[in-house]
Amino acid sequence: MRSTLPRAGAAATTLLLALGLAACSGGADDAEAQAFCDSFDALEDLTTELGEVDYSDPEAATSSLEQITAEIESIEAPEEIADDYAVVSSAFRTFTDTASEALADPENVDQQAMSEATAAMGGEEFTAATTALNDYTNEHCAGASPTSE
Repeated sequence: MRSTLPRAGAAATTLLLALGLAACSGGADDAEAQAFCDSFDALEDLTTELGEVDYSDPEAATSSLEQITAEIESIEAPEEIADDYAVVSSAFRTFTDTASEALADPENVDQQAMSEATAAMGGEEFTAATTALNDYTNEHCAGASPTSE
C-alpha cells in the first residue's frame, strides 16, 4: 500500500500539471472565461502541493488531498466545458476519497478501489476531458503576448 499511494499521487500530479500549464497566461475573451482562466491558473500551485503530499503522515496527507480536491471542485467551468471539468473534478474526488480510506486503515486497503481510482485518471474519459479542457484554455486563456525579441 505504501508504494501504491505515492505512485497514484505522482500520476495525479502529472495530470494536474498538464492542466495547469495549459491555462497559463490570461487572455480570456469574456467574463465567464476569464474567471475560469484565473481559477484554472491556480492549478499550477496545486500541482506543487500535490507533489509534496507526504503519504507517510496519513493525517497530513488526507488533509492535503482534501484541500487540493476541494479547490479543484470550487472552480466553476463555463457551460461549454462544464461536463469535461466535472469528469476531471470527479476523478480527483474519487482518488481523494479512496486514498483517504487507504490512509485511515492501511492494513485493509481496497487495492481494487485504489487501482480503479488511479486508472480513472488515465482512462479514456478522463483523457478526453483533459484534452477538451486543454483545447478550451489554449483558445480562451492563452494570452496573445508577443514573444519575438
